Amino acid sequence: MKAVDRFVPMPDWLPRSWQRTLQEFIQYVGVGGVAFLVDFGVLTLALTLGAHHLLAAALGFSAGLVVCFVLCVTWVWRGTQARGARDFLVFTVIGIVGFGLTLLGMWLGVDKLGLHPLLTKIVVSGFVLAWNFTLRKLFVFFR
Repeated sequence: MKAVDRFVPMPDWLPRSWQRTLQEFIQYVGVGGVAFLVDFGVLTLALTLGAHHLLAAALGFSAGLVVCFVLCVTWVWRGTQARGARDFLVFTVIGIVGFGLTLLGMWLGVDKLGLHPLLTKIVVSGFVLAWNFTLRKLFVFFR
């Protein structure tokens, strides 16, 4: 890892591999933040235009997925060989399962608990972030 990649000082007591994973997670959170803003912006726009909250969530997810993949390949796991169609497919399948978790959370939060869709989306996104990072690191960006 180059010094320029380390935006946050890593504790010396952590093993080197954990430092690398922690740095990747911090960068992934930044990428996830950007993808979330794209997702949330599209969701908000779609809701404003009268779309059903589940359709709006699907549109936001799709836009955020593309942004996330591009930033993961070019920044978080730069230098990885994960650039091909197979890698994008696995990345997407993990994201689709995460999207299923998002839909489940949206359905539970909005339809069953009566929460506002945007508030629900914020809560659900934390869970989906942990799911996506862990599985994408293990199955896409392991090289």
